[in-house]
Amino acid sequence: MKNPSETDVKSARRVVQIFQLFAELRQPVPLALISKRLELPKSSCLALLKTLESNGYLYRLNDGKDYYPTRRIFNEARIITENDPLLSSMGSLLHGLREATGETVYLAKREGHLSHYVEVVESDQPLRYAASVGEKRQLHIGAAGQCLLAAMPDDERDALIDELDLTKYSANTITSAAKLKKALAEGKARGWYLSVGGYQSGVASIGGHVWINGEPYAIVVAGPTQRIIDNEQAIGRAVAALCKRVTQQR
Repeated sequence: MKNPSETDVKSARRVVQIFQLFAELRQPVPLALISKRLELPKSSCLALLKTLESNGYLYRLNDGKDYYPTRRIFNEARIITENDPLLSSMGSLLHGLREATGETVYLAKREGHLSHYVEVVESDQPLRYAASVGEKRQLHIGAAGQCLLAAMPDDERDALIDELDLTKYSANTITSAAKLKKALAEGKARGWYLSVGGYQSGVASIGGHVWINGEPYAIVVAGPTQRIIDNEQAIGRAVAALCKRVTQQR
């Protein structure tokens, strides 16, 4: 017999997957397709959908054949986001950095071997780095990862680097522990951390780390390589100044 807590965790994951599916497809979806995509028996899938419907998160249309989310989840998510203490304190600063640099700015924190984007303020330029809140990247492939690694105590950082799967994503991906440690040392000496094409050729990023409520975060500016390189000094100084300001205020 399954442990009830394991079942509860699976059910929670399925609910998340249902909303992710609606976000992906952007249209009403029938039970059969939801069941297929979630690899879940129709009876179990129907039970989840009925629960969401009875609580006001889904409604049915097309003679009851298809499901689609109501605005309730949007309204509740908006309220949660508007009262997020981290975003409320950092939002205007990130927007200010975007205005100063003209490039996409994001805030990231470490989750194990990954950097997790917790806020993104995209550039309004036609050619820009596009990213979304919730995206995750390996620590070795960009400025965010370098910033978050640099914020760790030396012994813990070295141990973590030895654990990383240094997968190659582009011609410029750092694929050795020695080169990654060298990049961190160069970034510390420079005053900001730089990645050129570490994940995608044609994209570069500059970042620094800050401490918020006792936890390290990375503030990163990213954009087309040529623009970032041409303006490296100005962007780097702007990032470093903001990181110093935020850390002093905390």
